[in-house]
Amino acid sequence: MAFQGIAWLTAAKAQTVGITYDAIDEDGPDPASEAGKTFPHDPMGTVTAFYSALAAADGETASALVIPEKRGQGPFNEASIHAFFGAMSQPLKLTGTALRGNDDVRVSYQYVTSDGRRCQGRADVQTTYAFGKTLVSRIKALDGF
Repeated sequence: MAFQGIAWLTAAKAQTVGITYDAIDEDGPDPASEAGKTFPHDPMGTVTAFYSALAAADGETASALVIPEKRGQGPFNEASIHAFFGAMSQPLKLTGTALRGNDDVRVSYQYVTSDGRRCQGRADVQTTYAFGKTLVSRIKALDGF
């Protein structure tokens, strides 16, 4: 079978062949950023999503869950997150979460570094509701290794 040219997938053509179709506004906000949407206040969900992104060494997703003024800096730098968590011999695993007040979540986690050091740590994660989302505003490590 020889292919000739390019055919754009339109909403009408997608519907006739049974494909789910969502148009993306190329001039609008990045759909991954979910800009303009508001979400309920959810410290547990945000903290769990943040640590899941760390476990996957997904610096972009983890950083997007942090307040804007801290994104890309220090421990919230996308490349640093990817480099550190991507080099684990056993990836980070969230082993517990507990809501402590309206905005604070205590987490426990474990991982094994590439050189074999085991960490079983705990941290208090402070969240804030801003821009229609719950975001991580501070992490205070309590103990580890």
